[in-house]
Amino acid sequence: MKKSMTTMRTERLDRPEAAVTPSPVKAELPAEGLVGVEKPNKAMKADAVPTSKPVDKARNLRGVSAKDGTTKAKIERAALHLFAEHGVDGVSTKQIAAAAGISEGAIYRHFSGKEELARSMMLAIHGRLTEMILAADKAHQALDDKIKFIVTHYCRIADEDWDLFQYHILHLHHFPRLSDTPLDSPMGAAAALLEKAMARDEIEPVDASILAAMSLGVVLQAAQAKVFGYITGPLSARTDLFTRRVLAVLQVK
Repeated sequence: MKKSMTTMRTERLDRPEAAVTPSPVKAELPAEGLVGVEKPNKAMKADAVPTSKPVDKARNLRGVSAKDGTTKAKIERAALHLFAEHGVDGVSTKQIAAAAGISEGAIYRHFSGKEELARSMMLAIHGRLTEMILAADKAHQALDDKIKFIVTHYCRIADEDWDLFQYHILHLHHFPRLSDTPLDSPMGAAAALLEKAMARDEIEPVDASILAAMSLGVVLQAAQAKVFGYITGPLSARTDLFTRRVLAVLQVK
């Protein structure tokens, strides 16, 4: 990994009572994690007019890794909406440009192509989730406090940019090798945190990766259920429920 994850600002994360306010996700940390289940999407014809759901202008100007309001931000947000509806393979750069209201050539001034654009947005959300788990491990001593921190901020990250989190849920399988090392991912960071808890005899010594997958799945599977319409409303409204269930999975001593 080329970029340190220790630069994350934790002040905002340490205030769970703070209101959820949209902010750009900016990170370059690769990761692996939940294998997403893609919505059944039909590929768009090459000359089709993009049919992403109408959104307000401010939302269209919000960047993922780019500064809000820039051409790069418009490209990212247009791609995010189209990928959610049609899948990465079902959308062309021509269609992304049309949705962003720019020329197709403008995309290539910021990205080498659609694949780099799609990958950079996945890296952004995974970098932020990984940093958050590492911050939880650093900020707290007791495992139950770490878990509460992680659940609270996983939900907050999802709620403040649901389009991006939905993209993460549905399309991670498109990028099977994002990580430089196992630690450079939400799954790897969570497994490392649990290995420390096992060494302190806070939980039973078992396969840390399996336990991390089970624990993260409490929130991620609920998020996937929200994508498919089985549940509604912000995930943050259910943090207490998720926290209790994760602690039950871990069987904290």
